[in-house]
Formats: sequence, structure tokens, C-alpha cells
Amino acid sequence: GRLFWTLNTSSYTTSSNDFFKSSDIVIDNNNIFFTTPNSIFSFNINNGYLNWKTDLNSTNTPIVNGDYIFLVTDDGFFVALEKITGKPIWSTNILKILKKKKRNTLITGFILGSGKIYATTLNGFLITGSATSGVVENFKKLGDSIVSSPIISDGSLYILTKKSRILGFN
Repeated sequence: GRLFWTLNTSSYTTSSNDFFKSSDIVIDNNNIFFTTPNSIFSFNINNGYLNWKTDLNSTNTPIVNGDYIFLVTDDGFFVALEKITGKPIWSTNILKILKKKKRNTLITGFILGSGKIYATTLNGFLITGSATSGVVENFKKLGDSIVSSPIISDGSLYILTKKSRILGFN
């Protein structure tokens, strides 16, 4: 096909290293969303113009659902943003539920399903929160380190651990 626009996105960042660690791109309607270590961006897919930029530290791929964007920041906050403006609706520190010495971990992935956000941590926790309010509802130590994002299929949640164990939850 024919190239119809191009954009140097590094002009929108505060650091030249910002885009070396970015999330995957998410496309919803006429918008492109992605995160970098310092920001989340929304660009118009038709012309490449910046819709909005919000300062957040996340390299996790955002999830677009209806009028909202959900993400988990690199320092452990569930965040919901308005899709059109990028303005925060709520933000919750999900690592705060863990004992103090267990909070020094990384969020390895998250997924949205059945009105809940499921986040996994490098030190082996599954943390569940409400997608409506961000309130943490449950957490469970799974044993092994978790290095990949959870997935949902046919109403069940699956998690792959560092020791190559697949855990399934219904």
C-alpha cells in the first residue's frame, strides 16, 4: 500500500530513550494508543495528530474497553482513563495490599475480564480488582514467579509461571 502519513513520536517524549521500552500498539476506532515509561498517548489513526498525552509510568499494553482505558503502571497502580480525553478516573495502588517486603516487585501483566482486572507479579502474586472502582478485591500467592501476562479463554483464567507451570482458574 501507499504510505499516507508518518510521525516521529520521539518529539512527544521527554527522553530520547522513552520509546525503547514501549507497550504494544492498541487500535480502537480511529485511535492508536500506547505507553512508554513516562506517558500514555492517543493519536488519530487517520492523520497521525496527537489526541492527548497523559503522564504515567507504564510499559504495559493498555486495554481499551468501551469509553475507558485500563492499565497497570510499572510501580503498581491500577489506572482507569477516559478514552477521549486521557483524564484519570481512578487510580489504586494494588501492591499496597501485600506485606511491605513483598511490595518490591514488578507487575508482569494484566487482563480485563468479567468486570475485573487480573494482575500478576514477578514474585508470584495474582491480584484481582474491580474494573469499575479499582478497589483490590483479592490477592493470592501462586508460588512460582510469574513472567508473562495472564490470559482468559472460555471464562477461565490461565497463568504461565517461570517454572513452565500453567495454572488454570475458573
